[in-house]
Amino acid sequence: MKYTKAIDIWALTPEQRKQLQIGQWVLAGGAKGQWLGQKASGSDVAVWHHKGIQGWKAKVSTLRAYAKNWS
Repeated sequence: MKYTKAIDIWALTPEQRKQLQIGQWVLAGGAKGQWLGQKASGSDVAVWHHKGIQGWKAKVSTLRAYAKNWS
């Protein structure tokens, strides 16, 4: 699957969000982040990017595990 430009996730249905590729850049209310998945319960998981973020890789890893393993 190929990544596209940042996608406004507020404009997508839950089914469309479920189909997003992990790592896809997303927008929500002007904030930019990376999509990490959707839990079995339907909760969306993304990590939001901002200047000066510390421990980006650790946050992505932790949130990806959260999206993938727990319902």
